[in-house]
Amino acid sequence: MKSNTAKPLIDVEQMDLATRAAWLSFIGGYTQGEVAKRIGVSPVKAHRLIQLAQQQGLVKIFIEGEPAKCVALEETLIQTFGLRTCLVTPSDHTNNSDDSASFNEVGAGAARFFYKLLKQLPKNACVGIGKGRSLSALAEKLPKIDRADLTFASVSGSFTRKFSTNRLDVVQQLVERTGAEGYFMPVPYLARDDAEYDTLMAQASVQFSLNLARNADLYTVGVGALQTNHYLHSVGMVTDDDLEQLRKAGAVCDLIGSFYDAQGELVNHPLNGHGLGIKASEMAGKRVVAVAGGLGKELALLGLLRTGLVTDLVVGESTAEKIVSMLEL
Repeated sequence: MKSNTAKPLIDVEQMDLATRAAWLSFIGGYTQGEVAKRIGVSPVKAHRLIQLAQQQGLVKIFIEGEPAKCVALEETLIQTFGLRTCLVTPSDHTNNSDDSASFNEVGAGAARFFYKLLKQLPKNACVGIGKGRSLSALAEKLPKIDRADLTFASVSGSFTRKFSTNRLDVVQQLVERTGAEGYFMPVPYLARDDAEYDTLMAQASVQFSLNLARNADLYTVGVGALQTNHYLHSVGMVTDDDLEQLRKAGAVCDLIGSFYDAQGELVNHPLNGHGLGIKASEMAGKRVVAVAGGLGKELALLGLLRTGLVTDLVVGESTAEKIVSMLEL
């Protein structure tokens, strides 16, 4: 008599991990201990995941499954730019021209990655937080975790001219999901001139926020692409003339108010001295996680990665493919 007991289903995240573990083991040539470190599990679980991939018929002459392609892209970016980790989120190829779909995909992957980082942070650690739609997508999808001992601090000016587009909600959402304390930078993103910069940066409340941000244990930031619909321009913080002049100066990337060209060098433009917050260069030597959702960011990300400031990257599959293809030119 046949049993009516249904075969237990394996969840999508488990199969994703199994595929990644199998690729790293059989294609990447990593030991099980190295595989475990790369995907953030114990060596015993890494072994079980590799076995699961074999049992599910994924391991043949090559590794099947959509995540395998993403792992190959991750490996290329890690090796090329010396990254600590890279997560390439699979793209919905039926919506590969949908900007919002990209933010959702990357935001979901970044939320899982960030959740693991928060669990590993030492007690009373401080996390420096950037702004933008990618981080907003991360914050929306972050599971709740009890880390009331943590502090989240904005690394750049938090005010925009439009209340509806003010990005204080990123820190606020992180605080709501963790029970942590949060601090924003009580100034605009950019100063209009040297005099305004000096006046605002001298304020005691700003100096307090700057001190928190400069001493953060971990940074999580977005990246602005100046060759496409730049976020700062859309919310009125950069004028049409400013954006055009930045582009003429060769700027392709905005990292917390510092503007870089495609080679990862600061461009010669006055706005590079007017960012209200810490300088991007002050994050050097710390763990810096860049989250890049949205389309049309491949050139900006290439410039960002060439700065050498980023240690970890979360990016969509289609964007990662374009970055890798640019490396081959």
